[in-house]
Amino acid sequence: MSPQEIGFIAIAILLGLILVGMPVGIAMCFIGVGGFAAIVGPEPALNILKTGAFETASNYSYTLIPLFMLMGAFISRAGLSRDLFLAARRFTGGWNGGLAVAGITASAGFSAVCGSSLATASTMTRVAYGEMRAQGYDPRLAAGSLAAGGTLGIMIPPSIALLLYALITETSVGDMFLAGFLPGLLAYVLYVITAALMARVWPPEPGHAPDRFDEPLSTALRQVAPVVVLFGLVMGGLYGGLFTPTEAGGAGAALALVFALWRGMRWEGFRDAVIEAVETTASIFVILIGAEVFGFLLSVSQLSFGMADYIRAAGWEPWQVLGAILVFYVVLGCFMESLAMILLTVPIFFPLVTDAGFDPIWFGIIAVVTVETGLISPPVGMNLFVVRAAAPGLALRDVMTGVLPFVAADIVRLAILIAFPAISLLLPRLLGGG
Repeated sequence: MSPQEIGFIAIAILLGLILVGMPVGIAMCFIGVGGFAAIVGPEPALNILKTGAFETASNYSYTLIPLFMLMGAFISRAGLSRDLFLAARRFTGGWNGGLAVAGITASAGFSAVCGSSLATASTMTRVAYGEMRAQGYDPRLAAGSLAAGGTLGIMIPPSIALLLYALITETSVGDMFLAGFLPGLLAYVLYVITAALMARVWPPEPGHAPDRFDEPLSTALRQVAPVVVLFGLVMGGLYGGLFTPTEAGGAGAALALVFALWRGMRWEGFRDAVIEAVETTASIFVILIGAEVFGFLLSVSQLSFGMADYIRAAGWEPWQVLGAILVFYVVLGCFMESLAMILLTVPIFFPLVTDAGFDPIWFGIIAVVTVETGLISPPVGMNLFVVRAAAPGLALRDVMTGVLPFVAADIVRLAILIAFPAISLLLPRLLGGG
């Protein structure tokens, strides 16, 4: 059996193990060691397990991950998610579907300092869903807008998904963050338009007056100020040359701690935030170690190069290669968390994409957007279950129905970004190293 055949069989077994519930990082370690042993031998295979774990755990670039996780955990305990929603409500209260728009707006702001789609969806659902229902909002509109708004966490920088893509492809972290700005803004605009349209299709229950909230403007500005300051420190310091990416993460975590303490966080909250950040970081590092070990198998099997040779021999056009990859992402996104998807697939697909002549930064944005769509694609998109769990009494059927218009908006956005690569590449070329 050739090394490439072993590689294909290993991937098939890996997907099977993930489908039956084995943790992604463990499955990648198991298959990586087993496949490497089949090609090279058992003793070198055990050595790569040790080498892969050490190289990943000691990689200085990965110190960004716990710092951004800690920043998000402190921000959650500072109560800024509710402040963002209240401030957004002040500006959109008179709109048709204004609370849904406020939920999406608050999700965009929270994701800018959190970076996680699942955390954004869960947090904002707890904050906003009850308010929407109290104002007579249809549960489909309420749940769908919050599930979709949660996905903004994967795109708006600082995004953990963009960070990991940059690290494993050796692309500039700063350029990837810059590339995410305009696609993230495009997503926000399309979601707001969709929410406003669906508010007419699913109007509020009879007997409820239009949204009107008259908090003073000064109060609203004061509520959003911490997020603006934190985002400005991290991103402004990064692109102003004051910080390296790791230093930006450290400064952000420190300022988030100051805000959390200022908002009344005590020892229990600090302990819970640190535990949450450590647990999340540990789960990511297990997947990173698995990806590193699995990468050794991809290297010795020459699988990606074999796939590239097959594609060239078959005469596939670049757009056909891209289309096949995106369909795979959407399907995979229905039952796998976004970060695991990126760490599993990018080492396989990245050589194919660069061989087809696509820009690696542009492909990173396209891949993340497609993963984002998978997170809210029924029947098993991850964000659907997160929103359902965070809203007592909410039927999963309503979540799935409510999110469909937003899935359509994501498809429109993906088509726009594919047709106009300059949207993703404009800021990296103007302000970054590209």
